[in-house]
Amino acid sequence: MRIPSKFLQFENEKVLMVAGGAQEADIYIASNGTLDKVVSFRIPRRKYSDVEGFFAGRTKTGKKGRLLGTGAAREYPKEASIKEFLNRLESEIKIISKKEKISYVCLFSPDYMMKAVKSVFPAILRSKIKILINGNFAGHSADDLLKKISLKIKKII
Repeated sequence: MRIPSKFLQFENEKVLMVAGGAQEADIYIASNGTLDKVVSFRIPRRKYSDVEGFFAGRTKTGKKGRLLGTGAAREYPKEASIKEFLNRLESEIKIISKKEKISYVCLFSPDYMMKAVKSVFPAILRSKIKILINGNFAGHSADDLLKKISLKIKKII
């Protein structure tokens, strides 16, 4: 899409814009007056009945009759969905970073997810994260994202 003239045009640079939530993300590349959505995905929240989908290892009785066991710790559906989301985001960003020469990154993410989302960026792109905006902006229009970036840049200048 063409970027309206009232917004930054990102001339002679490629800007990666990642708008994420806890389970979904929209990834855009802005360059020379255009904004293109390159990836959009959503990870559905898993629902387990009782302990379905989990496993435990062998158990034995230790001293004082206590049960000792081995195996994976129980991972709750919300945590599992977030982990799956971060893995997918990491793979999508790696693919984009290999294809495109990114000038800088604008990251939209809820406050509680910001650190985890930043950690999945390759080191070369992590250092190019210039604009951080807290909030769940996945699914928002491109105009909303451009407005937020414009407001943030005005505050910086």
